[in-house]
Amino acid sequence: MTGPNMIFKAEPLTTFIIASICPLRDGHRFLVGSSDGTVRMRNMEDLGSSQPAIQDVTDRPEIIEFSPSGKMVATKSRRPDYVELRDTTTWELVGSTGVEYKDDIEVAFSADDKRIAVLTRNCVTICDIMHPENRLSFDPWPKGKLVYERKAAFQTCNDLVICARLQDEIPGLLQVWKLKDHSECTSSLHINKYSNILLAPNGLTVIFIDPVSCYSWNHETAQFDRIHFTDEAHLGTHHGAYSPDGELFACWSWEDKHIRVWDTRTGQLCGKPITMPDVYEIALSPALNDPSLGNPLIAIDHGNRVTLFDVYTGHLYARCWDTEEEVNMAFIGDGTKLASYHVGGTTRIYDIADLASKHRNAIHGYESVPQGMQDGWVVGQDDELLFWVPSEHREDLCLPHVEMIWGRPIKVDLSKFRYGSKWTECVDQAWLKELEERGKRMARLLE
Repeated sequence: MTGPNMIFKAEPLTTFIIASICPLRDGHRFLVGSSDGTVRMRNMEDLGSSQPAIQDVTDRPEIIEFSPSGKMVATKSRRPDYVELRDTTTWELVGSTGVEYKDDIEVAFSADDKRIAVLTRNCVTICDIMHPENRLSFDPWPKGKLVYERKAAFQTCNDLVICARLQDEIPGLLQVWKLKDHSECTSSLHINKYSNILLAPNGLTVIFIDPVSCYSWNHETAQFDRIHFTDEAHLGTHHGAYSPDGELFACWSWEDKHIRVWDTRTGQLCGKPITMPDVYEIALSPALNDPSLGNPLIAIDHGNRVTLFDVYTGHLYARCWDTEEEVNMAFIGDGTKLASYHVGGTTRIYDIADLASKHRNAIHGYESVPQGMQDGWVVGQDDELLFWVPSEHREDLCLPHVEMIWGRPIKVDLSKFRYGSKWTECVDQAWLKELEERGKRMARLLE
């Protein structure tokens, strides 16, 4: 599209229901996913030709993990049971780890997208993505012991951090492995075998729950040191989430209904807690590459509604509504976009800046507190104060572009509205004159 006009019209692309359409990076081709389980490549210049299916996805490979750049995804293939790597734009197979899985597995990508670690119950395999023949396998766990809740992350130096809970009376393990021509465990720490594991994506922080204990990587000593988080009694697994860069951690406390965000490098709280009676999902953005764009954001799904707040100030940043339940969310790219996936539904990608500019002017459903209102003040596009609304009228006040109204709305008569420096015209001149006379009488009495 070059404007509001249609530039071409294509005949039906398939005899089956179209499930999804994805353009390629070159802008000349696109993928069409059909309900028959196939994906077809179509050329924009040759829509009339019959083109064969390029990928049969009837078996629906399960997505395990996206690479940090978002260009690749690790999937479980069905025939045979191997971990494979695919291009996220074309869905083409770009590599196979050659690692066969029987049960559940965990994977971790290195920060540069060059290596992948595959964790099974009895082995860890490190693969060079571009040269799959270059691989390294080792067993980091005691022989004959079942391993539960495995987690792994590459540090920036490409050392691998592994956490796992073990069977029976043996405590869990937190290990750091140096990976070169061979594997060498350089740091090891025993943890409570019942602890739930929350490992940062960059492998520099790990939080264990039940009991709560927090560790941060010490670059000088090359080991994990115990650190204390402010209000760490409220750390929990209730919707805990790291930012993609691992520098922030957030979770919701069931006890006081607060969402807290910590700086994982210092253990200090970032701003004041955000109160939410119910929370279903949390996502944190990384620090923006351009500081002028603002602070990191936290997205909160609290019941068919997603709300974004500024992490440091706690101020409302934007709102968007979803009617589907069980929303999984993640900030993608450099934190300027938010992706949400609805279980059994659709995937949506929101531009954060666009949400911020529109959320005050577009209400996609009824809400008790109108958008564009801050502490009773209705504000404009640039956060300029327009007018203040008494608390008893805020719930029923309807702003422009409302699509649906429930109940009896409050209406505002703006026929005598005065804006900016003209606010003085709103003063009752008779009252002002009487006030001046009263001031003069008081001055004479004081004389």
